[in-house]
Amino acid sequence: MAFDQRRSIQIVWAVALTAMGVLLCVKTPYALEVSSGSSFLKFARYFIGIFLIGGGVRKLYWLYFSDHKE
Repeated sequence: MAFDQRRSIQIVWAVALTAMGVLLCVKTPYALEVSSGSSFLKFARYFIGIFLIGGGVRKLYWLYFSDHKE
């Protein structure tokens, strides 16, 4: 298997998506302490965090376990 720069960039992107989602979910309680702490803001931050985690994990799964050839 030859080195594919595009694939490695996609892996870095997937890891970055997942890391940002985890960071957003971890930092939400601290950010809401400082701000007003509305329920919609809390929901939106957790929703975006879970969405990022799901997208990153899905991309990693597709890159490693899929038989798709480009």
